[in-house]
Amino acid sequence: SQISRMLKALAATGLVEQNPDTRGYRLGWQLHALAAKAGDQRLVRTAQPILRALVAETHETALLSVPQANRSFTILRERSTHSLQAGGWVGRTSPLHVTASGRALLLDSTSEEIRDLITGDLGASGYGPNALTSLPTVLARIAQERERGCTVADEELEAGLVSVGAPVRDAAGHIVASLNISGPTSRMLRCIDSYSTAVKAAARRLTTAQARTHRP
Repeated sequence: SQISRMLKALAATGLVEQNPDTRGYRLGWQLHALAAKAGDQRLVRTAQPILRALVAETHETALLSVPQANRSFTILRERSTHSLQAGGWVGRTSPLHVTASGRALLLDSTSEEIRDLITGDLGASGYGPNALTSLPTVLARIAQERERGCTVADEELEAGLVSVGAPVRDAAGHIVASLNISGPTSRMLRCIDSYSTAVKAAARRLTTAQARTHRP
């Protein structure tokens, strides 16, 4: 009974989750979020003022994500001031192929690597009306976005949501994270070019700041 009470308390804070079918417990999103932040506190600390500045410029929610297996894992969020805004829970994961944050993490990947990472999610139900559903379509989109240096997901993850993302690199030039803004289609599509410019600039600033913090 004592263990049961402890697990219920942990579940209330998001540190564990209970499977509604088996009634068993597993590690929760909040614990994963804490672990991700602990993994690279320098990235989080460096990103916070840059995300705040991006929100001030675009007035949309800004997020920082890192790769976790075959998912994009959100570790930091700065909320917009709009009453109508995107979700983006810290500690949640999302598929790579239908999100701006996810495809930004894939921009340097080979076709084979992309195939291995997204095959399990292609054609799954529950995505938005514009979700990419085939590997050739995903590869073609990533090729276009690689040229632009940013990614745009227009109602791919869910209806009414648009995101713009860009990769963040380490001192060696490897993609280690992605930065993106998300908001409702009604606002985002009107300013997609200026948002793309702002997100790419913010990602470059974070990349430069990351390189400085990792210098010996």
